[in-house]
Amino acid sequence: MRRNARILITIAIITAICGTILGVQKVSLNNLERGSDDLLGLTLGLDLQGGSHLIYQAINPETEMPGGVTEDQMKSLSRTIERRVNASGLGEPIIQILGEDRLLIQLPGIRDPGRAKALIGETARLEFKHRTTDVPPKPLTNILKEDVISISADGLSLDKTLKSDDDPDSENTTDYSEAIVFEFSESGTLKFDEIVGSLQTSMITAINAAELGSNPPAPARLGVNIEGAEPLRFQTNGLQIIRLEQKEKKGYKFAIALPSSDTEGTSVLSIEEANAKLGTSPTVNFELSEGHIDEDIGLSGDDLENAYPSQHQSSGAPIVNIEFNERGTKAFGELTTEIYAKQQSSGIRDQIAIILDGQELIAPVVNSPITAGTAIIQGGDFTLERVKDLALLLESGRLPVPIQLIQERDVDAMLGADSLKKSVIAGTAGLSLVLLFMILYYRVPGLIASLSLLIYAMIVLTIFKMLPITLTLSGVAAAILSIGMAVDANILIFERMKDELRTGRTMLSSINIGFNRAWPAIRDGNVSTLITCAILYWFSDQLGATIVQGFAITLAVGVAVSMFTAITVSRTFMRVVTLTPISRNVRLFLPTGGGEIKDNAQN
Repeated sequence: MRRNARILITIAIITAICGTILGVQKVSLNNLERGSDDLLGLTLGLDLQGGSHLIYQAINPETEMPGGVTEDQMKSLSRTIERRVNASGLGEPIIQILGEDRLLIQLPGIRDPGRAKALIGETARLEFKHRTTDVPPKPLTNILKEDVISISADGLSLDKTLKSDDDPDSENTTDYSEAIVFEFSESGTLKFDEIVGSLQTSMITAINAAELGSNPPAPARLGVNIEGAEPLRFQTNGLQIIRLEQKEKKGYKFAIALPSSDTEGTSVLSIEEANAKLGTSPTVNFELSEGHIDEDIGLSGDDLENAYPSQHQSSGAPIVNIEFNERGTKAFGELTTEIYAKQQSSGIRDQIAIILDGQELIAPVVNSPITAGTAIIQGGDFTLERVKDLALLLESGRLPVPIQLIQERDVDAMLGADSLKKSVIAGTAGLSLVLLFMILYYRVPGLIASLSLLIYAMIVLTIFKMLPITLTLSGVAAAILSIGMAVDANILIFERMKDELRTGRTMLSSINIGFNRAWPAIRDGNVSTLITCAILYWFSDQLGATIVQGFAITLAVGVAVSMFTAITVSRTFMRVVTLTPISRNVRLFLPTGGGEIKDNAQN
C-alpha cells in the first residue's frame, strides 16, 4: 500500500502540473517561454491557422546549379531569413534545413505571403561606417526666444540616482540642493520633450553598452549657455533633466552643481547666488552634442569575402576574423589609416560601426592601420559562442548562396480556422466514444482505463505545448490514432486479467499477473510503432514532407505516453480498487459476457 501511495502522489503531481500548464495560454519560466494565443496555448501549423509553406533550393554560385553548398552556408542562410522575418513583424517563422541543400520556411498566421517572399529573397544590408566621436555641438534653432518664458534657480529634492556626466557607467548619488528651472510655453514644452527623450535614449544606450563590455558610444549632451547678470555655462545629459510636475508651470529642472567663485565659502553656488548671476531677464541658447555620427563610406557586405570565429594566437581569446575582397581591402585600409592617424594626432578614438539591417552589431576601435584586407575583431566580453554567432551574422549580411523557390503552398486563414474546429470536434468525439465503449463493456476496469486516458490526453497535450510541437492536421490524426493504441494496451491487460480470474486466482493476483503477461505484447507492439515513426521521420526530413513528419512526431509522443499510462497509471488505480469492498463483486471487473466466472476472487 505504501508503494501505491507513492505512485498515486506522483500521478497526482503530474496531473496537477499538466492541468496548470494547459490552463494558461502562455508559460514563462526563467528564459523558457512557451504557449501561444491559439487553443490551449498550443503551437498550430499552417493547416490549422493558415499561412504560407515555402521550400527553397540552394544554388551553387559557381556552377549556378542546385546543390554543392556547405553546412555552414545553409546555417547562415537559415539565420539570415529567420532574423529578417522576425524583424519585419510578419510573425515567427518555422525554418528547417531539409537534406543538404533545401530550406523549409513555414509562416503560420501570415497575412501577406507576397511581402514574406520578397523579404526572404532580398539581400540584407551589411554596412561598415566611420563613427566620428568628436562631433561639434550644434545650436538648437527650433527652440525660439518666445518658447522660454522664464529662467530661475530653485531648490531640488531628488529621489533617484543620477549618472555622472563624465562617466556614464558610474553613479552619482549627490543630493543637489539647487537647480536651474526653465519655464516653457506649451509649444516650447512639446519641442523640448523630444529633445529630452533623445538625450535619455542616448544615455541609456551608452550605459547598456558599457555594461555589456563593448565600446560605448559617447552619449548625447545638451549645452546650456545663459546670458544674465553674469554668464552661466554648463552641460547636462538626459538623466539630469527633470520635468516640472506643477500644474501652473510647464518646463524642466536641470539638476546641476555650479561651482562658487568664493574659495573660502561653499564650493557650490547657493540658490540666492545662482539667482543673482541670472539677473532679472536672462536669455538662453541651447547646443546639442549628438555624441557620434556614422558616416557612410560605401563599404558593405558585398565587399566582405569571409568571416569566421577563431582564437587569438598569443592570448587564446575568442576573436572574429574578417576578410575583404580587393575593393573592400582598399576601402577598409583607407578608413583604418584615417582613424589611426586621427587617434595619433588628437587622441580621439573613432570607431568602425558594423550595422546589419539598420541594427548595430558591434563598433570596434582601430589599433593600427589595416591594409592587407584581413582583420580581427576582439572584445573583453567575447565568448566562443558569441564570436561564432557574430561571424554567422557577418556572413549573412548577404545571402551566402542564391536560393530558388521550388514549392509553395498557401492556406487561407478561414480554411485553417475551419480545420481547427473540425479537428477539435473529431478529437472530442473520438475520445468520448472510446471512453463510453470502455465503461459499458469493461465496467470498473473500463472506468479506470477511461480515467487513465484522460490523464494520458493531458500529458500528451502538455508535451506538445512545452517542447513545443507544431500541431498540424496530420498530427491531430496521429494523436487520435494514439488514443486507440492506448486503449489497445488496456484491452490486452483486461483480457489477460479475465483469463487469470477464470483459472480461480484472486483479484489482486489476477491484476498483477494480467499486467505482467500483457506487457511483452504491449512493449513489442509499441516499440515496432516507434521504429516505424523514426523511419517516417527520417524520410520526411530528407524529402521535405512535413505532413508525414508531423504525423511521425505526434504518433511517437502518443505511443510513448500510452505505455506509461497503461502500465503505471491503470495498474496503480486497479490495485487501489482491489483494496475496497467493491472488489468482492467480481462481475463488475469482468467484460460483458464474462458472467460464467464465479465470484471466487478474494483479496
